[in-house]
Amino acid sequence: MIVAGAGPAGLFAALQAAKKGRSVLALEKQPQAGRKLLLTGSGQCNFTHDGPILDFIDAYGDHGRWLKPALFHFTNRDAVAFFRRHGVESATVKETGKIFPESRKARDILDALLGACRDEGVEIKLRQGVSQIRRSEGTGFRVASNGESYAAGSVVIATGGKSYPATGSTGDGYALARSLGHAIVPPRPGLTPFFIRDFSLADLAGTSFKRMEVSLWRRDRKIKTLAGDLVVTHHGISGPVVHNLSRYAVAGDRVTLALVSARQPEAFKQEAWAGMERAGQVKAGAWLKPFRLTQALNRKLLNLAGIRPEEAVGQLHRAKRQTLLRLLLEFPLTIAGLGGFDVAMVTCGGVCLDEVNPKTMESRLVPGLYFAGEVLDIDGDSGGYDLQAAWSTAALVSARWT
Repeated sequence: MIVAGAGPAGLFAALQAAKKGRSVLALEKQPQAGRKLLLTGSGQCNFTHDGPILDFIDAYGDHGRWLKPALFHFTNRDAVAFFRRHGVESATVKETGKIFPESRKARDILDALLGACRDEGVEIKLRQGVSQIRRSEGTGFRVASNGESYAAGSVVIATGGKSYPATGSTGDGYALARSLGHAIVPPRPGLTPFFIRDFSLADLAGTSFKRMEVSLWRRDRKIKTLAGDLVVTHHGISGPVVHNLSRYAVAGDRVTLALVSARQPEAFKQEAWAGMERAGQVKAGAWLKPFRLTQALNRKLLNLAGIRPEEAVGQLHRAKRQTLLRLLLEFPLTIAGLGGFDVAMVTCGGVCLDEVNPKTMESRLVPGLYFAGEVLDIDGDSGGYDLQAAWSTAALVSARWT
């Protein structure tokens, strides 16, 4: 068997096949295997997520159901157990559910994979990018790489997506799959920040929020609402909640930020309005303090509402009160654009799932051809879900082999 790509999915697929007694050759175009893996989680490698595996399905958008057989075959618990067997203890962040190696070093995850592959006899050839895969009578496939030609009975395309192209993720697998008849859902950046048009919060760069509710709108229709941590940058907004929303967003969409938490917004408005009436001579700046926003943000809100901090809230004009309450509940921003592949953590799009058997990862069009990892039209939320998809899809490739 030949595996195109020696990233997390490629290495794991090669390892599982070798355990089944197959002779495995992994071809990697970079001078080292797993280069992109070393960048995950800012070098700390959030390699899976905590919680019941059934809950993972929602983390992959519309494609979670397709991924279910793979996730249930090789779960997050299986991933933790695998790395423990290979000398890597894990640590879970209770607040987020993210699971890291205890050392917080991505190198430990990569070394465990490489060591396991070495122990099982997997051959890895570096600086050997796959340029062509074609069907060959009798031998299955002929794989071309840097002037060399290899024969294989089966091939796994695990070349990743297009995010972080400096690590070698340049979408090579899409061309390979297309040459064998597969359709490709146009790739686009995923888990990426939003750049905001006429960004009114730019001077608050560095401000962060916990569990903020963010809604995405298109032509006055709400597309999605998610909650999570958010960070204000010089050019827009970032953080897990923004990254997870980016799967659904396009330039021109609006987002609204709930600066205050309110399960029933209309009830909040009525109560807050009555509170303003009762406050009388309380200054606007002081009235905002109970919401526990930063002083800089309070000043920004009052400025945008046309209110001076020393104005008495009980004497504010009706329009100013309405504007201030609206800003607190639905602070509006317009997306100028999303981050490109150079900053995106993953790729949305890829090999069309309709043409791949979700129970085996085998092509429905070309027998003996398999796919694993990010080359597929699968992208997960921030928090280790994409690496779990890599482990799970790779493990399923050889699951039914004898």
